[in-house]
Amino acid sequence: MYWDTLLRADVNAAPDPLVANETALFNGRNLGLEYWTNMNIAGSFASDNTYVVLALRVWLWFKATNALVMYQLAVHQMYLQLIVGDKPQFAAQAWYFPSGGGIWGHDSSTPAMVNGMPSQQAILKLAKPIAIPARQHFSVKVNLYDTGTTSLRTNYLNSSTSIGMREIKVLVDGIHTRDVL
Repeated sequence: MYWDTLLRADVNAAPDPLVANETALFNGRNLGLEYWTNMNIAGSFASDNTYVVLALRVWLWFKATNALVMYQLAVHQMYLQLIVGDKPQFAAQAWYFPSGGGIWGHDSSTPAMVNGMPSQQAILKLAKPIAIPARQHFSVKVNLYDTGTTSLRTNYLNSSTSIGMREIKVLVDGIHTRDVL
């Protein structure tokens, strides 16, 4: 799978970069930082590599006093769109892209929250694979839409005070092939 990060911020720190209303992921920011992305080049695969997208996931991780509110707003206000070349291929709200992994369980005071069940079976498997041909660029567009005056982006993601750790990643699962001579 390939991943890119919309947000990775520590306790009481503003993210760098700030989260915008619209962000194109897999665009090359922070190449070489595995905790941020595992892409080697911006927006495409090296050489004549191809990729067949079989599943899409969204990893949400919030360790904060407002974590439940942040999870609820993330799945409500975040929309994603896979774009191959200039053509949108698939679009839906974040709740439609369960992560298929994560910490699970709870004690008497602290429930563990993830986007979906932590099982490889609990992911969005595309009904029809989406091919990314050799030398073709791709991205995942992430839009955040406020609900009235309630804003995940402004009030939580981009905040630098009284907010805990937070991370949002988008994962593209599939089959990676390469031309071998």
